[in-house]
Amino acid sequence: MKNIKRTAAMLAAIAVIGTACSSANTASTDTTAATTTTAATEPKVLNEEDAKAVGEIDMGEEENTNVGTVKWLSFWDLNPANGKPKSVELELFETKYGGKIEYIPTTYETRYSDLSVQVLGGTSPDLFPAADLDTFPGKAIAGMFDPFDDYLDFNTDEWTVGAKKLSDMHMLGGKHYVSVVSTDAGCVMIYNRKVVEENGLEDPADLLEQGKWDWNTFKQMCMDFSDPDNGKYGFDGWWFEINFLLTTGTPVMDVRDGRIVSHLMSDEMERAENFMLDLNRNQLPLPKAEFSWVEQPQRVSEGLTLFYPCGIWALYETDLSNFGEQGDIMFVPMPRDPSADAYYLPSGVDAYALCKAAPNPEGAAAFMRCKLAAVKDPTGQEIAEKQYREDYGWTDDMVDMWYKTKELTNENPVIDFYAGVSSDVYDLVHNPIKDASYNGKEWSTTRDEISGAVDGLISEINDQIAENFG
Repeated sequence: MKNIKRTAAMLAAIAVIGTACSSANTASTDTTAATTTTAATEPKVLNEEDAKAVGEIDMGEEENTNVGTVKWLSFWDLNPANGKPKSVELELFETKYGGKIEYIPTTYETRYSDLSVQVLGGTSPDLFPAADLDTFPGKAIAGMFDPFDDYLDFNTDEWTVGAKKLSDMHMLGGKHYVSVVSTDAGCVMIYNRKVVEENGLEDPADLLEQGKWDWNTFKQMCMDFSDPDNGKYGFDGWWFEINFLLTTGTPVMDVRDGRIVSHLMSDEMERAENFMLDLNRNQLPLPKAEFSWVEQPQRVSEGLTLFYPCGIWALYETDLSNFGEQGDIMFVPMPRDPSADAYYLPSGVDAYALCKAAPNPEGAAAFMRCKLAAVKDPTGQEIAEKQYREDYGWTDDMVDMWYKTKELTNENPVIDFYAGVSSDVYDLVHNPIKDASYNGKEWSTTRDEISGAVDGLISEINDQIAENFG
């Protein structure tokens, strides 16, 4: 569960306009705390130039309406934390629609039980975070959410290609149960340029530019760098295995025509798992068991680990010293699968679900449109770029790579639904798909051990979908 819980921080990257996440300031675990409204932190005001630029964004005929307050139940706040930059979409929502976000805090562990209490008690919030990819389809099947389609048109040109594609994947009975408003890198390979140069290796950013950044060049770099006898390893982190699998273009599970489909038996999964098994046999991953199963990002700056695959949120911190000094820190997208027909990349999503019996669905939809505008209008991108430079110390090369990675991800985004099907499916799948990389276990053995039980559970859930959604 560790990598999924980290998504609170990742949302700052996905939103591209600097919305601050506040998962560290969650409420206590009891439902009383979650249902008590707290005053939102006073937002940091955009400077006059940026505010004027945002004011010139055309939101169409629906501007200047008073949509009121949208209640947001989450373990992080859409309103910015102290000292954090205000998002473009929040500025749009307040100035163009007269809207306000009311933060209802919960915790990661209790968010669904708190939502259930409020829905059953007739005090439903409006919006709920869906970026963890554990919301759909299971929680929609359970009746915790309503579709957006009465309030949002998913066929307009507001949507980027990636956001439209991924929103359409979150459908049951022909209705959208999740609004994906933008895509971004679900995982990037962070590295230190100085370390790469000192070890006589070619810069991965140059390999990407030359069209040579793929599984094979990644493996060769790790082979050339690694020296287990002296504590040097190719990569670390909790984000590698599932995101590596997604570069094949085939997730562990997806939703097609409103039905859950498992790809545990696919050739793509077998190829990727066997490749990761080979990485393990060559002692390229950091042996996590020797470090108490705790990732060691500081080893990147120490020149002991070459790559740190992680959500791009890791670069939205004020202290990047784990990865080195400013100017040495760099990242690239996950390497391309050389056998795939396109450059598929794991996608992070800025995504939201409409709570069952939401009191202000029109306001929730208006905020979604502000999100879409912030992503598509050049003003939002320019302000985000400035924030990355000023608040996080990014270099020109990092900003350029951010644009490149977003462009590549938006073309062929891939997400996985196994965490959202059910807790039983998650428990069966999550750790076993890492066994080849972590423990050197043959994928054919793992697959045979879990596929029968997984198929049985999926069949039962698909029967529920057919019965309730047609």
